[in-house]
Amino acid sequence: MHVLDIIILSQQISTDGKSVTGKVQFAIDCAERGTRLLSVECATALTARIRPDALLIGDAIRQLRRMPEIRSGSARLSFAKGLKPLEQARAA
Repeated sequence: MHVLDIIILSQQISTDGKSVTGKVQFAIDCAERGTRLLSVECATALTARIRPDALLIGDAIRQLRRMPEIRSGSARLSFAKGLKPLEQARAA
């Protein structure tokens, strides 16, 4: 599964300021079928050290890694050149 782009479609911080929810969309390169979009609903606790958008992306990637084809090893998760979402999350 090769990720070409990551887009945050929605992001909402809870009224108590303790969590963030949103939808993250991945543009996936499906060799024989072209580019497909995969949307993931995310919810995670907020932290002062990491931006809310980076938290959502991290949660979405965690969910992708739990997909059967990734977990079984029949497919690998990779990102387009220059797209390093987890490094950017840590640098925030």
